[in-house]
Formats: sequence, C-alpha cells, structure tokens
Amino acid sequence: MKKVIQNLIMILCIVTFAFFGYKIHNYNKEEKEQEKLRDDLIESAIIKSGTESQVNDENQSSELPIEIDFNKLKSKNKDIVAWIYSEGTPINYPIAQSKDNDYYLRRLLDGTYNQNGTIFLDYRNNENFEDYNTIIYGHNMKNDAMFGTITNYEKQEYFNEHKNMYLFTENKNFKIEIFAGYTTSSENDIYNFPKSIETNKELIKTAKEKSTLKSDVEVNNDDKIITLSTCSYDFEDARYVLFGILKNIYIENLE
Repeated sequence: MKKVIQNLIMILCIVTFAFFGYKIHNYNKEEKEQEKLRDDLIESAIIKSGTESQVNDENQSSELPIEIDFNKLKSKNKDIVAWIYSEGTPINYPIAQSKDNDYYLRRLLDGTYNQNGTIFLDYRNNENFEDYNTIIYGHNMKNDAMFGTITNYEKQEYFNEHKNMYLFTENKNFKIEIFAGYTTSSENDIYNFPKSIETNKELIKTAKEKSTLKSDVEVNNDDKIITLSTCSYDFEDARYVLFGILKNIYIENLE
C-alpha cells in the first residue's frame, strides 16, 4: 500500500510538472508572438520623425519622436484607431477599438487568441479622443510589455523621468501631459464617463487628491483627459490608473 501511495504521488508530481511546464512554454510562445506582431508593425508603419511641431498656441517647437503611417496600419487591421508612444519605455503600441471591451482583452490584432491581448480603447469612447475622459486599457505584463511599466508611476522618480507620452491618430497628434495616478478598484466611478464639465471637474479633483505622484501640470475643467488603465496586484480586482491631459500638436513650418 505504501508503495502504491508513493507511485501515485510521483505520478501526480510528474503531471503537475508537465502542466506547469506547458503553461510556461505557452506563455513564452504567446509573448513572442505578440512581440513579433508589434515589431512588424513598427518596422512597416513607423517613421523616425524629423518633423517640427508646435503644441497648442505655445511658441516652443520640437521634433516629433516618431510619425505613423496609418494607411499601412489600417491595411493590417481597420480596428486600429491610434498609436501610443512613451520615449525610453517599452510603450510603443497600436491601439485598437472593438464593439466591446472583451474582444482585444485576449486577442492580437490578427485575431489570434493570446493572453497578452492588445492595447485597446474603451468601446464607449469616440475614437477622435474628444470625450471628456478617454480610457485605454493594457495588460500589466511581468516583462514590462504592454502597460507593464504604468505602475512604475507610483514612484515619483519614475514620473520625473517620464512626464509625457505621445498619442498619434490618423487626423491628429497629441502630447499627453501626465498629472496624476493611483491604485483603485475596477468598479471605481472613473470608469463611468463624465457627461459634463462638472463631472469632469470631480474626476480631476479626485485624481489629484489620490495621486501617488506630484505634477505641476495645470489642468482645466474642460481639458480632455486620457486615462491609462492596467491591472495592479495590491488587492483583488485592483487597477492602477494614470491620468494625463491631451495637448494638440500642430504640424507646421515653424521657420
């Protein structure tokens, strides 16, 4: 009897080892598939920019870090509505939008199932980014892919080094000036979209009060807000949300 039990334990250990080995192999495989698809898009649709730009009505000019060929992106997948870029970080991804918030949660842009998913825009948002608050979702990956670096904004030092991001669309380009970030529940009211300046004012006020980072960005009640949302592991169904305001980038000859 003792030998039978020992054999059963050994078999169980082998099965368990094989199962976890398969899971790790599959995870690594999906990770590489996601990275390859992203890298192929970067190679075919991104141009290193030398184009001068101007943010809003300010007189200061600068070069755009990258330019996006949306014709090539749209030829790959018509669901692509934007591209998000953060210099010096892994964030350099297309953003898709579907008819719900489930489709791209576990799918790549080519439609294949993949745990890494795709960075996507909330289906309730307008793809022109004119809503009071636009929410973009991405997984918190252990290898820092997707939105795996967003939770780093809990540290002031990280924010100080990465205060801005860029958002590119087919018709407009934006600079994202980050002003707040904090950990919250997936059921928080921030996932209910502001319908007026007053509700937008409340969203901004709450974000500033709860923020884990300190920013000197001035935020007006009628500013268009961008919210980047990713999983946090502080408690069950926790999310880390990062807030920024969208500043139009005008491309023109500034000479």
